[in-house]
Amino acid sequence: PALIVTCAGDRYAIPQVSLLELVRLEGDEGHTLFERIGGALFYRLRGHLLPLVNLDSELNLRQTGDHPDRPAAETMNIVVLKADDRQFGLIVEAVNDTEEIVVKPLGAQLKGTEVFAGAAILGDGQVALILDVLGLARRAQVVSDARDSDLPHEHDRAEGQAAPAPLTGAAQQERDRDGLRRRD
Repeated sequence: PALIVTCAGDRYAIPQVSLLELVRLEGDEGHTLFERIGGALFYRLRGHLLPLVNLDSELNLRQTGDHPDRPAAETMNIVVLKADDRQFGLIVEAVNDTEEIVVKPLGAQLKGTEVFAGAAILGDGQVALILDVLGLARRAQVVSDARDSDLPHEHDRAEGQAAPAPLTGAAQQERDRDGLRRRD
């Protein structure tokens, strides 16, 4: 199953395996919970900072003059997703419904993109592109391509010292018990 969302009039499918929750903000509700850290936008969700990604910005769908941090409508829909053990919020225009989908391969024009996993024909006959949540998170720099080879090896650390977690995101932040703190 996939969650079908709308952005700039087009529908996209998000695999439910990556979906954690949906947040809907109406009017000015919750807008005081937005924070900008190092150029990246975050939303404070139950005391934790959640990096936000605007789907229309990542797909270059925004009309000239639109505010990059908020959709034009008074209602903001945030789809909370998980990619590579990191949570982030995807801002979409509308949340439609869930549907069983069959993944179809992408055409040659979209084959090399990292943000699409395939396409699906929806129940009404319309086509929706299936978002690759990990690819979208990498493109938005919510997660990095860094792997174990980029981290110090066991013999490079002092005895008893834990392996550092890879830093990710536009602001290069790391999580501690109080939320997020900036890397020095």
